[in-house]
Amino acid sequence: MEHKRKDARQLERLEDPAKIQYLIEKHLSQHYLFVKGFDPPYRVKIAGYEPPRNLSVDMGEYEPEDGTKLTLFRILGRYIHLECMVARHSGSGNLYEVMITGAAIARKERSALRIPVQDGEAHISNIRASKHTIDASLYNIPTSVKVNFSTYEQTLKGQADVVKIDVFGKRGTILDEIRKTGRSLFVRNTQDPGDYTALDDAFVDYAEFLDDALQKRIHEYNHAKVKSEIIVPVVYLTHDNSRIPLGYIQIQSRTEHFERDRALELQQTAFEMVDRIRDSNTVLIQERQEVVNVSRGGIKVLISHKDLKEYLVRQNGFTFDLFFKMQAPVTLYGLIRSAYKSKDGDLLLGVQISGTSSREGEYKRYSDNVDALERRAREAIEKRKQLMGKSTKPRPDALRQL
Repeated sequence: MEHKRKDARQLERLEDPAKIQYLIEKHLSQHYLFVKGFDPPYRVKIAGYEPPRNLSVDMGEYEPEDGTKLTLFRILGRYIHLECMVARHSGSGNLYEVMITGAAIARKERSALRIPVQDGEAHISNIRASKHTIDASLYNIPTSVKVNFSTYEQTLKGQADVVKIDVFGKRGTILDEIRKTGRSLFVRNTQDPGDYTALDDAFVDYAEFLDDALQKRIHEYNHAKVKSEIIVPVVYLTHDNSRIPLGYIQIQSRTEHFERDRALELQQTAFEMVDRIRDSNTVLIQERQEVVNVSRGGIKVLISHKDLKEYLVRQNGFTFDLFFKMQAPVTLYGLIRSAYKSKDGDLLLGVQISGTSSREGEYKRYSDNVDALERRAREAIEKRKQLMGKSTKPRPDALRQL
C-alpha cells in the first residue's frame, strides 16, 4: 500500500510529556484509532497507558512485527497522531506493547465535514487527463510533440528564408531568456540598434540582454545576411494549469523587414500548436469512478480504471463531471491533494475543488448537494446518539489547551 500526500499538513509537535499524557487520557483513549498507511486503515484501541511513553494497544486484525514503526491517528475536530514503535506482543489476544516516539496535532481544524457517500449516490465521469507527462526541463518530450513540431515547421517553410521549430537549448542564451520569461523576440531591422529594444512587455528587451555585446550581434547578423528575426515561445498549458515552455518558433529573413503583425501571427501559430498537442495528449474516460465522500471543499474518489490510475497519479489536477443521483452533471476542476494506492492497485484520491465550468451557478449546485448530504448525515448522527442515550460529539474547544 502506497501513500502520497501532495500538500503538507501543518502540524504542531507535542514535546511536553504532560501534554501527551493529557491528549491520550482525555481524548484518544476514549476512541478507536487508525493505523496510517493502509486502505482501509486498520482500527485499533488503546487498552492501557503507562505515562509518559508506554501503551498497550489492541491491534484488532493488524499483526505487526516487533520493531515496526507505525502512526496511529484520529480526527477529533483536528487531526491528531501518535508516532509509535511496536515493542512486543504481550502474549494476550492481540494486545501489543507500544512505545510512543512522537506526537503531533494539526494547527487548525478540518475546514469541512467529510460526508460518506452511499452506493449510487454520486460518481464522476468524463474525466480528462494527460496521457503523457510533459517535462521540457528534461528535454524529454513525447514523440507526438516532436511530430507536431516537424509538421508545423514544414507548413511554415517558404514563408521565410529560415524557419526553425525546436526545443530550447543551453542556458544563458537568448533562447533561454525567452524560455524563462515567456516573451517573444522581435528585431525588425537587425542593423538598427534601436530595433533591439522591446516594443512592450510582450517582447524580450534584446538590447538590455546583449548589453555590451549589442554591436557584436549586429555584425553577426550582417555577416549571416539576416535582415529581420522573430522568435516566439511554444508554451504548453497542462490540465492542472501549469505552464511548460516546450520550445520555440524562429523565422529569419534575408530579403525583408518583418512587421509587428508578423510576430502576432507567429504567436497565434504557437497557440494552435499547443491546442493540437493538448488534444493529442488528452484522454477522455467516460467510465464511472466511485465517489467515497464529499465535503464543501472537495471529494475523495476511488479510481479503478486501469489507464486512469496510471495517468492521474502523475498529475496535480484534472477536469471531470460529478454526477449526483438523478441530477445533471457538475463540471469541476480538482487539485489532487493526496493519493493512496491500495494493495489491490486501486487509487484513492483526495481532490480539492478549485474551479468549475463557465455555466452559471455550477458551484452552487455542487454546494447545495453537499449541504443536503450533510443534513442527512447529521440527522443520522443525532438519531444514533439518541439510540445510544449519550452524546458522542467532542467539545469544539477540547483540544485548544494543548
